[in-house]
Amino acid sequence: MLRGLYTSATGMVAEIDRQNVIANNLANVNTVGFKKDNVTTTPFAELFLNAYNKRGVAPIGRLGLGVEAVTQYVNFTNGPVHVTNNPADLAIHGSGLFAVETPNGIKYQRAGNFVIDRDRYLVTQEGNRVLGENGPVQLEGDFHITEDGLITQGQGVVNRLQIFSTDGMVKMGEYLYTSENPIPAENYQIVQGALEHSNINTVYEMVQMITATRNYESNQKALIAHDDTLGKAVNELARA
Repeated sequence: MLRGLYTSATGMVAEIDRQNVIANNLANVNTVGFKKDNVTTTPFAELFLNAYNKRGVAPIGRLGLGVEAVTQYVNFTNGPVHVTNNPADLAIHGSGLFAVETPNGIKYQRAGNFVIDRDRYLVTQEGNRVLGENGPVQLEGDFHITEDGLITQGQGVVNRLQIFSTDGMVKMGEYLYTSENPIPAENYQIVQGALEHSNINTVYEMVQMITATRNYESNQKALIAHDDTLGKAVNELARA
């Protein structure tokens, strides 16, 4: 009986975590470059039950013991790209992340809504400098960025954007990522004058939210049923 209580409780906790992730996805539907988080659950080891009688042992089947905490991972599929005609706006098509210099070291992001600061550096909305192979990207006058990240001014190449693969990247905020062993990206294209929006499908996320809510309610009803049965067993058997 107590096992049933714990099994239902683990299901409720997992669905609460799932709802939190879905709510965060929906809150960032308009965030430039945001990548949705997906969740999975891992079941605890199952018990194999047998029935023992005079004729021997008969297998009954497996008994689940609930689920472990939710595992969260990032979905790096491409989001829709919208043209802005702002030369400082950059979108990545394919697998890749921009490298930026933050107060906590080099981090990576997909959002390409950059600006040029008063020192003519290409920076993020927070003021973090975008990195190229020759250091922070500094621009003078008009510039052009090719599909492979080459930055040209006038007739010459002045720098090249550092683009890293999404493999092994761990999210450390709404759009910043980190990795112990960053790998240079290979299959990507830079689109200048455009922004990639989030890859959130609002309708799909709302359906997932409804499903998680119903799963939570089902586990809650099962927990209440187990609790009522346990209460009756304790109270009525005590009187017998």
